[in-house]
Amino acid sequence: MSKITQALLLFVLFITPFAHAEEPLRVGIKPSEPWVMYDATKPAAERQPSGFSVELWQEIAKRLGRTTEWVYFDTTNDLVSAVEKQQVDAGISALTVTAEREKRVNFSNSMYELGLQIMVSPEHQQSNPFLVMLTELGKLFTWQSGLLLLLMLITTAHIRLWIDRHDKHHATMPAGYVAGIRESFWWGLTMLLTWETPHSRGLARVVDLSWHLLGLILMSVVTAVVTTALTAQAVSGTIRTEKDLPGKTVAAVATDAPRQWLEQNGINVTPVQTLDEGMARLRKGEVDALVHDGPRLLYLANQANQKAGKSVLAVVPVSFNPQSYGIAFPDNSPLREPANQVLMQLREVESGNSFHQTLREKWLRQE
Repeated sequence: MSKITQALLLFVLFITPFAHAEEPLRVGIKPSEPWVMYDATKPAAERQPSGFSVELWQEIAKRLGRTTEWVYFDTTNDLVSAVEKQQVDAGISALTVTAEREKRVNFSNSMYELGLQIMVSPEHQQSNPFLVMLTELGKLFTWQSGLLLLLMLITTAHIRLWIDRHDKHHATMPAGYVAGIRESFWWGLTMLLTWETPHSRGLARVVDLSWHLLGLILMSVVTAVVTTALTAQAVSGTIRTEKDLPGKTVAAVATDAPRQWLEQNGINVTPVQTLDEGMARLRKGEVDALVHDGPRLLYLANQANQKAGKSVLAVVPVSFNPQSYGIAFPDNSPLREPANQVLMQLREVESGNSFHQTLREKWLRQE
């Protein structure tokens, strides 16, 4: 081997590590407030991701002396698949470490410990029977039904007054239109509830009986609706812990780990495509609860309440099914061990606070 060839070989061997160090790490992310957030309407090159996971990775890459190229995915499964197929060097977002995913990728040490929590709608968690009754009556008696009932009362009162005026032998209404229609209105109201009516005969008695039967039917419907609502409230009660979930209508994102936990524990799950869909159904009363990772539910509830200017969503302050978030790496990735070492360093206290704790206070503060 000539000296020139040897020199070229040594030069190549010398610059290769530096060239490799300059290559940016391709890191996959997906939206998951407050872990990963960005404006998906912008082109990928113009996006500026933010959030707990984004800042955590940026610090890891900084301490490893590497730069980052973000690769965007829409679903958790797409992100995990990309890591599995080595299309990216790592994947970070709000990835729950599960046995099933461990078969496909290698996870880092825990980057965050959490548990599942339950989101409810305070409006649909009423335990006061009077509030439940008023709510159901408000649903039953809309302004349209109220107007229809008023028109029926006005019409029937005039018919009853006309009949009374033409019954010279059994007239009971006072003379004059104002006094007569006032008494006729009172007749109509009392006949809806009782058989309190002046002695009548013939056509007047038919009208009396018909109006009273209508009142009986109306009261039966009201009683049935209110009783059903109160019974349902007594059965369902207020959701205080995960032990209250059996028998409820519980929403969970179809592709995420919380759904698996709910199904494994015999809880009937209503699958939704996104948390936004789940929260919308919760606010409409279509589901009783929404189960997901606690920190994300707290963040989204705070955002929704601030936007509405009142408490429209609440998160039950009980955590269950402890789990961890991790960074996903392809099998045998040389990046996993250095990243683990940095993760441990970021949890160590520096100048009164650790970097990890600083991120927690910034992104996951419970308001």
